[in-house]
Amino acid sequence: MSSEMRAYLARRVLMLIPLLLGLSLVMFTLVHISPGDPAAAMMSPQAANNPDYLVQTRENLGLDEPVYVQYAIWVGNLATGDFGTAYSFNRKPVLDLIGERVMGTLQLQGAALLIGIIVAVPVGIISATRQYSLWDHSVTVGSFVGLAIPGFWLALLLQIWIGVELGWLPIISTGQANADWSERWKYFVLPVFVLTLPNIAYFARFMRSSMLEVINQDYITTARAKGLARKQVLYGHALRNALLPMVTVIGLQLPQIVGGAIIIEQIFAWPGLGLLTWDAITRRDYPVILGITMVAGAVIMIASVVVDAVYVLLDPRVSVVGSVNG
Repeated sequence: MSSEMRAYLARRVLMLIPLLLGLSLVMFTLVHISPGDPAAAMMSPQAANNPDYLVQTRENLGLDEPVYVQYAIWVGNLATGDFGTAYSFNRKPVLDLIGERVMGTLQLQGAALLIGIIVAVPVGIISATRQYSLWDHSVTVGSFVGLAIPGFWLALLLQIWIGVELGWLPIISTGQANADWSERWKYFVLPVFVLTLPNIAYFARFMRSSMLEVINQDYITTARAKGLARKQVLYGHALRNALLPMVTVIGLQLPQIVGGAIIIEQIFAWPGLGLLTWDAITRRDYPVILGITMVAGAVIMIASVVVDAVYVLLDPRVSVVGSVNG
């Protein structure tokens, strides 16, 4: 790795610190100005109607302090790796809760992302090499439809049709996180399909555009003029350069992947971070909401740096000198 590359990565990593601080400030503010009282949410209606109980509970949770004091305490603990303790969820540490659920989300979203790439890349390539054909028009229409269909609507439709009316697959996944794969695979099918469909539509459309841009370049025309076989030109020269932008596109999809997990996991009761986020929001559990937000934000930011670095390593035409000196 060159010194310019190391300097570029160091600068990008240092830039994450103010970004994470900004994210923490924005999310802490939004959470605390949102309607609802965490103290009342964790109490029974009878206890919540008692002002003394409510005041005591708020004091126990530290919610009686001014907001700026609460933020200072929370950020100070965050800097030491302490994400706090959940108000509910049996008062577990937030990091323990995230650790228990993160594998479920990684399995679900990882499968959806991998299948989306495997299907979309060849579909996009064939569509580009057969431009304006029936296949190409079908892929274009299918991509628009796949991107337009709301995920929550498709999930509910599949639950009613596949799960209830036909009885082919289960519709609720809670409790299956530790089951054997011979039993657990069926719980993956519906949520993975719902999450994979927009990935295929988006990646296929982008792969088609990227491939068309490359095969219209002068060096491809020159390679054809030299008498190289069509497959050699397409798959030996054009494909590699057309695949490079996909690295960036996959990285840009991470925020949507993380955000989409909340709704889909809640619909299928999938034991992942999305369902944990939904439960934390409904319970007004500030530490859990903020902990998940900070972890997700850090992962997305780090992934962005990794994607940029991988792109530079894969494409020697991209220089980081300007980025380092700029």
